[in-house]
Amino acid sequence: MERLTHKRANEIKSGYWSPNKKDELVQRLAEYENTGMEPECMKKNEWIPVAEKLPETADYVLVSFKNFSLPAIGRYEVNDEGDGAWYLQGCDDGDTCCSAGLFVNAWMPLPEAYKAVN
Repeated sequence: MERLTHKRANEIKSGYWSPNKKDELVQRLAEYENTGMEPECMKKNEWIPVAEKLPETADYVLVSFKNFSLPAIGRYEVNDEGDGAWYLQGCDDGDTCCSAGLFVNAWMPLPEAYKAVN
């Protein structure tokens, strides 16, 4: 997405500015508002590198792999010794992603379940 606003770089004023005309700004704002998405929802759809943060344990999340092109649903668990491992959904036999040769590099929260709008 091309930004219409720019952060002010001087010390006189703070905030954002735009060289665009008001009509163009209002049109883009209306397009954004028509999506129905809140800024918080947009942030939820970003991959989080495992080096930066891990999910709450036992929460199912969408996981990305360093060595596989399709994402999957999985969870991160920490054992009594404090060691953590990734498990794919449906793998109840104790096999970790690593033991299956899959290396998780990022994750994101799962979206909420679909709810019909009347």
